[in-house]
Amino acid sequence: MEEKNIPEQEALPVIPDSPVSEPEAREVPVIEALTFTSGEAVPEEPQGTDEAELPPEESVPEEDAQELPHEEPPVFPDVPAEEVPVSPAVDAPAETDASKELDSGIDLSILDDPELEEVLFAEEPESPAPDKAFQENNNKEFEEMMDAPPQEQQSPVTERPPRKGRPKRKKGEGLFGIPNMLVTVVWLALILAIGVTAGRMLWVCAADVLAFGREDKPVTVTIYESDTMDAIIEKLYDNGLIRYRSLFKLYADISDAEEDIDPGIYDLNTRYDYHALVNMMSASSSRTVVEDVLIPEGYTCRQIFAMLEEKRICTAQDLAAYAASGELKDYWFLDGVERGQEYCLEGFLFPDTYDFYKNSTPREVLEKLLDNFDRRFDEDMRAQIEILNANVTGGGYGVREVTIVASLIEKEAAAPAEAPAIAGVIYNRLFRWDSPAYLNIDASIVYALDGKTDLTREDLQVDSPYNTYTHTGLTPTPISNPGLSSLQAALNPESHNYYYYVLNPDTGMHTFSTTYEEHSANVAAYSEG
Repeated sequence: MEEKNIPEQEALPVIPDSPVSEPEAREVPVIEALTFTSGEAVPEEPQGTDEAELPPEESVPEEDAQELPHEEPPVFPDVPAEEVPVSPAVDAPAETDASKELDSGIDLSILDDPELEEVLFAEEPESPAPDKAFQENNNKEFEEMMDAPPQEQQSPVTERPPRKGRPKRKKGEGLFGIPNMLVTVVWLALILAIGVTAGRMLWVCAADVLAFGREDKPVTVTIYESDTMDAIIEKLYDNGLIRYRSLFKLYADISDAEEDIDPGIYDLNTRYDYHALVNMMSASSSRTVVEDVLIPEGYTCRQIFAMLEEKRICTAQDLAAYAASGELKDYWFLDGVERGQEYCLEGFLFPDTYDFYKNSTPREVLEKLLDNFDRRFDEDMRAQIEILNANVTGGGYGVREVTIVASLIEKEAAAPAEAPAIAGVIYNRLFRWDSPAYLNIDASIVYALDGKTDLTREDLQVDSPYNTYTHTGLTPTPISNPGLSSLQAALNPESHNYYYYVLNPDTGMHTFSTTYEEHSANVAAYSEG
């Protein structure tokens, strides 16, 4: 159907003297806009107006519903028999003055046009009668729809994805529901406590490392070759030089102190800090020379080691351990000497006056003594061993046996002048008696008893290879470290017929005799005196 546009107007005037009666008069609607949904034209709801309440709109057939331009009323030429919706309009009086103009200012004389009059007031053709069955069905459905309870409009449910992370706490609450202000106070208190504790620990550690507030107290600490770092730390702690073992252990690990600490005897002070302690326990830090250390003739290895420790040269424990198994030079006079025993070097540590470095190593000390024996027992003395074997022993003696005899002489002779006579008695007993002889030397039993001098009759029966009252021949090893005079006497014994000797307390010298009867008389005489 062809559409025609007419100018927009506020309201259409009522034509006077219209052949159509008042009840049948129709008003031309002003159609603002139509929207279409599912093929049906649904007019938009009119906006609020001051005009009278609008009558219900009549339905427009679906096939003729068309979208019209906004706010432009259509012109309906040749309107067919369909029902046209009635737009709201103000009722006009039956008769009005044709010459009167409306408030809108439109000249109504244009309505006198006969063509327009035919269009406006043409009679509508009768609509075909609706199908009664269809109408009844519609009416029935309409009545059911009106009787049905109103349906609640449900908004579509949109499923939200689950939120990740922990649930959001309520505003103003912290851990365990505690208010945020209280949580802040607790955290500040914890931080303050931790800071104070850490600061105190730092100060305590610094005071120990730097020896703050220590008293001035000298301490002597002995470090052995066998001591581990833990053993050294324990000694420092026991002597009050450190307060915290683990702290010094950490310092030692960082500074490699274990490599700097040497065995020795150290005079330390409780005012020394960690660095000073390590430095003072290092032999290389200060090589102090201990001069004029006299090792007396006839001292045993036990006595020599103890004296050297007293002089802060080396510890007795380290000297004994190194003598048993430590690596030494290849000395000719040690052939046949069985190592493994702490005093196995007995007889070869030459007595003399020495200069030692303080806190020397055991090898340094022992090799200095052995080197001196090597120098003193020269080539001439070696040659004398052959003469001794030819004239006295009948062969088989070497430097070891000569040294054993010299050690016995050293312990028995009251003075170097009588040393050759004592040597003659020993060799007479060993080689000139028809049967094996007992040397009956008390000094060997003293050695077996680790230095006990006040011997009893029970001591003379001690079960030891060094007991010359119960064992014939020489002792297994030397019983002392003989001096040069004793070695010379062992190589050059005096030739005589004496087999006995006893000490004269009046002279401090020995009296020699050939027979046992003479010896017994001398013993009795000196005992009474």
